Amino acid sequence: MTPARRSVLRAAGAVAVLGLGSACARIPTSSPVSSRPLAGRAQPGAPYVQALPPPQDATAQAVVAGFVQAGVGSEENFAVARAYLTPEKRPDWDPRAGITIYSSSQELEVREISDTEMVLVLQVLALVDGAGTRRLLAGPVNQEVEVAMELVDDQWRISEVADGIFLSEAAFETLYAPARLYFLDARGIHLVPDHRWFSLQRGAAAVLEALTAGPAAFLEGAVHSEVPDTPGVTDAEVATGVDGTPEITVPTAIAALPAPARAAALAQVESSLRSVRTLSGVRLVRDGEEYTADAESGVDRALPGHRPIAAGPTGVISLTDPSTDAPAEQQVPALAERELTSPVIAQDGVLAAALADDASIVLMASTDDSVPLREAATGGVFVPPRIDDAGYVWTSTRRSGGVLLALAGSGPQDDAKVDAAWLNGRDVLTLDLAADATRMVVLSADAGGSRLDLCAVVRDEDGVPLSLTEPVQVRTFLADVTQASWYDEVAVIVLGSDPGTEELRAQVVDFATGREPLPALREDVDRIAGTVVGDSIWIGTSDGTLLRSDSSGWTTVDLDAHDPWFY
Repeated sequence: MTPARRSVLRAAGAVAVLGLGSACARIPTSSPVSSRPLAGRAQPGAPYVQALPPPQDATAQAVVAGFVQAGVGSEENFAVARAYLTPEKRPDWDPRAGITIYSSSQELEVREISDTEMVLVLQVLALVDGAGTRRLLAGPVNQEVEVAMELVDDQWRISEVADGIFLSEAAFETLYAPARLYFLDARGIHLVPDHRWFSLQRGAAAVLEALTAGPAAFLEGAVHSEVPDTPGVTDAEVATGVDGTPEITVPTAIAALPAPARAAALAQVESSLRSVRTLSGVRLVRDGEEYTADAESGVDRALPGHRPIAAGPTGVISLTDPSTDAPAEQQVPALAERELTSPVIAQDGVLAAALADDASIVLMASTDDSVPLREAATGGVFVPPRIDDAGYVWTSTRRSGGVLLALAGSGPQDDAKVDAAWLNGRDVLTLDLAADATRMVVLSADAGGSRLDLCAVVRDEDGVPLSLTEPVQVRTFLADVTQASWYDEVAVIVLGSDPGTEELRAQVVDFATGREPLPALREDVDRIAGTVVGDSIWIGTSDGTLLRSDSSGWTTVDLDAHDPWFY
């Protein structure tokens, strides 16, 4: 069964501020949430949770509890939360430094150390940094936050507390939403997504601010932006059109750009804004008229391929119509008589590659014979190759020497070794490039187990690969992961074992929103490939059985084929 790729987030929150006991207080973590549009600069239609000010004569513990729960109110730069602080602390506290997300199902605890010292005990599930990047933890983790108190006009107030706010998981998922900032690849032809979480109350302003601030660290050097970091860009006016559609005025700094840069910047802005659920139908306007990117700008969002292929008894065959009685169609003439594994074809349908002779040879050819057959890499055991749309076949020896191979379709004179020092000494299990030819996932292992990393390929303006960026680790929620490949713009499909039962499992892991499990698998599954385009997933087993997803599970395909893939 193919998963529902974008599940609806539950709407619930925690807002009540209650009086607490004197020694060890516990804070309820859930209560009804009301939603209404906000006035002023807040995003129209955004959910709203009321933050309550400090009650008169509240205990020190109640003040700490109220401060935690006042994190739901971002209006006027968290004015209600600041009311819980001493006058000296209010201007110094930075609520936008990050978010600590705690469990909605467990009570919080405020422990009194002395009259002026409190400890807030949280069951933390995730952390969001000031740029909106969320990091999921392995499970609820106890965190103790020290809080200093002072009496101000006989009322307890907080004099010292860490920057940032605290939100229950339910409140966070009500008030914040995943978004994708879009930057430009080195060639200026693809929009490259950078997944973040933003406040729905701030909406467009938060997205524009993040675009001007630049990409996440792992994308730096691999992408660029045409959105200028100049005054006025983040102050775009937000209104609601007569048909109820959100309308955002294009800032003058963008409208004044030269035509090519303006088209690219508008593509970035429009796609980034539309990735926020409350802005999905947004219109860009200027002087009352719709103002959008030129459809001929040449900048696009690259999505995974959808045409299925596999290795047949020999050659590379199509799986597009596996029910027919006719022999499977050979896709790569030069490979038609070769026994192969792990075949791939570029999305434009030309360049092709595969492994041969127990993965000791990387073969390159093409579907139209425009690329001569060649043994592009020999002398090792190689991981399944992947092809980008810049004309390179990527692979690595199983035992990494700290480099990846980028084999050029134009010929061996253009082959490159790309440094990846962070892989040195690890066993590379698989790698895969996103359709934007910029982001890469690399699955590797050592004595400590498997690890999935997300990095980016730094290229020159012609697409020649120069280096890889330092990676960030992707949490897969599975143990002993053996397969990982792109499924969607910000999601990968992974194969591994359940850490509790050790049963074989597969799931789609979305970098922003978490995981979605797939139906139960046979224990001999050793290959999986999927694409959100067409909601299609194929699996292969060690005994040569080929299966594909249907509405409830897996259907066996009566075809002599293995190692399914998409292009």
